[in-house]
Amino acid sequence: MNNGYSIFARTMADLTYPEVEAAAERGACVLLPTGVIEQHGPHLPLGTDAYGAYQLCRLVLAELEQRGVEALIAPPVFWGINQVSSAFPGTFRTRPETAVALHTDILDSLSTDGFDRIYVINHQGDIAHNRMLLDVVQRQHDQGHTGVVLLEPDFIADRLGCSPTPALASFAMQPLFEGLELTGELGVHAEEIESALMMRWFPELVDYDAMAELKPTGLSAEDLMEWRKGGEHARRVTPQGFFGAPSPRDPFLWRFHQRMAAAMADLVTTARSSS
Repeated sequence: MNNGYSIFARTMADLTYPEVEAAAERGACVLLPTGVIEQHGPHLPLGTDAYGAYQLCRLVLAELEQRGVEALIAPPVFWGINQVSSAFPGTFRTRPETAVALHTDILDSLSTDGFDRIYVINHQGDIAHNRMLLDVVQRQHDQGHTGVVLLEPDFIADRLGCSPTPALASFAMQPLFEGLELTGELGVHAEEIESALMMRWFPELVDYDAMAELKPTGLSAEDLMEWRKGGEHARRVTPQGFFGAPSPRDPFLWRFHQRMAAAMADLVTTARSSS
């Protein structure tokens, strides 16, 4: 549980500047959570991706602490790109150039403060957002900031059409589901996995009454292709704003996120040992 659901809790925002300065001098790495504010159906809050990125960083931090790796969590960034959900109320539509400038300024600030290992942890599947992140991180490498790395699941790397590079580290997604029960529905947004995350760590933000009334969308891969066109295309395919089964069948489905955090922590420790 996160008392008060503050996404500043245990982040750099709650530290003093001498504490941040000392951490940089000790060689601490930084975890940068990034997401968006967008609609997540009738049952989940607009901030689901911001909460998700933040919680993943909390879980990665716990993993790293067990391994003796010092890390700080940067304040979450939630002004990313919302191309798919842009036709829904509550979706903040940030221009790509704004998102690029913001993420660049944040990474530059951290580098200026002496942090030479920064790991971008994303919780937004929109490929336009992910492409923006990769472009920003690659530009950091072009400027000599080679310790900045975007951490992504392998299916996002595949959709980006690129193999792992010094700027992009990926992990296998499918093994994370081993032993967990899924509904079998094709789901990509405000579905059982995101619901499980919010129910486990931010339960007071879930509208359980609304969730109980929602039926799985029963959509196909062809529907997904249409949905990914975004805007009114997405709203026609998913008029209620979710794609998949909104209610998790497995009460322990949230363990998926713990496993994802462990996979990300593996990437961080591997990057540190090879640097």
